[in-house]
Amino acid sequence: MKKWIALVTALTVLLCGCGNSEPETTAPSLAPETTAPVETTEAPVETTEVPAETTVPPTEAPPVDVNPLTGEELEEVRDNRVIAVMINNHAAALPQCGIGSADILYEILAEGSTTRLMALFTDVSDVGPIGPVRSLRPYYLNIMRGYGALCTSAGGSSEADGMVYNLGYNRVNGIAGIGSGYFYRDSWRSSNKGYEHSLFITGPKLLEAAAAEGYSTVETEGREYGLTFTEEAFTAGEDINKIVVHFYANGKTTTLGYKEDLGGYLAFQQQSYLVDGNTDEKLLFENVLVLKTSSAVIDGKGHLRVETTGEGKGWYARDGKLIEITWARDNEESTFTYTDAEGNPISFGVGKSYITFIPSDSPVDFLNE
Repeated sequence: MKKWIALVTALTVLLCGCGNSEPETTAPSLAPETTAPVETTEAPVETTEVPAETTVPPTEAPPVDVNPLTGEELEEVRDNRVIAVMINNHAAALPQCGIGSADILYEILAEGSTTRLMALFTDVSDVGPIGPVRSLRPYYLNIMRGYGALCTSAGGSSEADGMVYNLGYNRVNGIAGIGSGYFYRDSWRSSNKGYEHSLFITGPKLLEAAAAEGYSTVETEGREYGLTFTEEAFTAGEDINKIVVHFYANGKTTTLGYKEDLGGYLAFQQQSYLVDGNTDEKLLFENVLVLKTSSAVIDGKGHLRVETTGEGKGWYARDGKLIEITWARDNEESTFTYTDAEGNPISFGVGKSYITFIPSDSPVDFLNE
């Protein structure tokens, strides 16, 4: 009996040791249980219309500038003065160097049936050897004046030298003056081709020579060249893919052959293509102009007077097509204009140009082979 009393007592102590407070009791509510209605608002579902993806074609940035002699787009603003270099075109002078970097190449008789080239550059800063440099003639100087070009030559005829002096024209002379120290003689050509076929200058040295002479190589503000260009194909005129220019009836010839795969004309003269000796590449011209003018021998050396003002007839070729044109020029300081049979100005194709003045009685052959 005592054992049962002890057991009940132990259980009572154990139950009280689980907490210090009495367990909470809640009185039962007599009110009926009510549940407040829960107001539910269905949130609107936002829908955003996703526009269809469109691909905007990239727009090409407009060219920063344009080469005024070729119409080619440039990535930098140019303010270079045009530089003209007289180039020897005697057979012993071949191949000439640097002419592939020229923008326009003129070919005109110098004396007898020998022609001379004038290369016009808008930039010579990275051109290697240029030459052989040869002497100046008055009509070449008159053409240069229309471009405002810096003249580069190895002296000149007495008449040309007199014009340079009287006009105060900027010339870097390879055989006299401060600028001559920047030229050099190619020793191999001097020994094997002749001293007169060996004078050269590099593009950077030409700029240094001009600076030493005190000449500006910056283009005159507002300078115009009278040339317009187009990317459109030339479709007017006859189908002519070969032009043979005769400098006098039995004189030297230059043949301009159109190469459709190249998109231009190659010049062939003196049993070889016209190439740049710096690169061994053939010169390619997008535009060819053959211009007739009056000319006359003025001395016993065969020096000529060639008219480069007034107007005359000629031909313009591009894209294997040929038309007759009229060239005109008011004076030595003005630019040339070129118009078709209806009097409309000619737009050049973008690229380099070959231009020649020939005597009025010199024949020209036009072929389509």
